[in-house]
Amino acid sequence: MAVEPTPRRRRLGTEVRHARHRLEWSLDEAAANLGYNSASTVSKIENGTQGIKPQQLPHFFAVLGITDPKVQDFWRELVRNARDPNWHQEYPGIADDPLGDYLVNLELADGLFIWSPVGVHGLLQHDDYERQVILAGRPSKGEEDVQRFITVRRNCRHTAFTRKTPLPIWAVLTEAQLRQEVGGRTTARTQALHLIDLARAHPNIVIQVIPLSHGAHAGFDGPFMAWTFPTGHHSVTIEGMRAALHLTDPATVADYRTISDHLKTDALPPKESLELLARIAKDLT
Repeated sequence: MAVEPTPRRRRLGTEVRHARHRLEWSLDEAAANLGYNSASTVSKIENGTQGIKPQQLPHFFAVLGITDPKVQDFWRELVRNARDPNWHQEYPGIADDPLGDYLVNLELADGLFIWSPVGVHGLLQHDDYERQVILAGRPSKGEEDVQRFITVRRNCRHTAFTRKTPLPIWAVLTEAQLRQEVGGRTTARTQALHLIDLARAHPNIVIQVIPLSHGAHAGFDGPFMAWTFPTGHHSVTIEGMRAALHLTDPATVADYRTISDHLKTDALPPKESLELLARIAKDLT
């Protein structure tokens, strides 16, 4: 029976596809080994339009060779919560894809690297800075729509920062974006101080800054988020206002991991980055 391809079902489908590719099975071979009559059933599972029941998981683990307890637990979480109301159901029209996938990734990932060189990423924004960014980016929206979007963003930050296992976040920013007077000098200063507070209060958050004096750096191709997951099947997200590109090809993901490593090298070390943030805040006084 067809089901809604929620972000968790799509993620589970990606894991099934990775397992099939590791075994070098065609869809027909996977269907035969899993006991399905048609390859289309496996295809639907991989696309997230057909679910897997909890009682089926031991069979999938045995057939697909899923033996790592951590990976098995990850699959169980995906199946167990596949029917739970997702963000896009709780906030229709506000948290639709691509935001819905992003918000679920925040709940599932065990690591996130952020390169957002234009504006400070939403997870790291102060409330005042966030409102100015949203107002500027949604000029055709009314106050009610803006406030609903702010609510989603703040609930999203709460989810990321209050997980049972804190999400490790490593963000690289540029001095130029931090000196841009978003919302005026006071708001920009508050944002710089907020980043210092985040890094000091949350051991799982690392913030680095690329100084203006550095010149060219590895991130000129644009912003991205690199996710790591317990299964080892990592991904990269490139977001636009109305669409997002989710990259899962291992070679492509590895390329972005290399870029992230170069960006960390291009930036000042974390301690020196906080010192630069403090100077920026002072300059904006």
